[in-house]
Amino acid sequence: MNTMADDTSAAAKAESGTSSGIPEIHAHESHRKYKLVYLDNQQIERTASELIEGSKLLKNRELWIANFTATIKRVRDWCGKSSALIRIALVDIRSNKVLFYFVPRSDRYDLDLGARMTELEVELGGSAGIGYVETQQIPERSLERFVGPRSLLVWNSEESAS
Repeated sequence: MNTMADDTSAAAKAESGTSSGIPEIHAHESHRKYKLVYLDNQQIERTASELIEGSKLLKNRELWIANFTATIKRVRDWCGKSSALIRIALVDIRSNKVLFYFVPRSDRYDLDLGARMTELEVELGGSAGIGYVETQQIPERSLERFVGPRSLLVWNSEESAS
């Protein structure tokens, strides 16, 4: 066993900036450009700092998707508990907020549903981790005016009854 040689090679790797065969990028090299080649042979050049920011955004995106999925589950559960008041629930992801639409069973604004929606909005706004959350009660006759083509169905009373 040559422990001295192992220590020397580890020190040499640390000095040369490699760890497990992966070159390390230090802060003073953040301006250095790197060429990335995609699987389809497209190429882009980015600085080390741009690559780091891109990596952070990707990680944030993955976290947002996980939080959004958990939020949808929470809203579906809430809809199940409020099923006597709700026909349909939809979600619309905007650039500055996540908007949940609830269609009441009544033809008019449902005050009880409105109070429950406010509680849900406060809960989600403080803990969902998906940014600003807003809820709106929309009568079925006005759905097309408010709900866009990219809105997603979250809950439907007819589907949950079967």
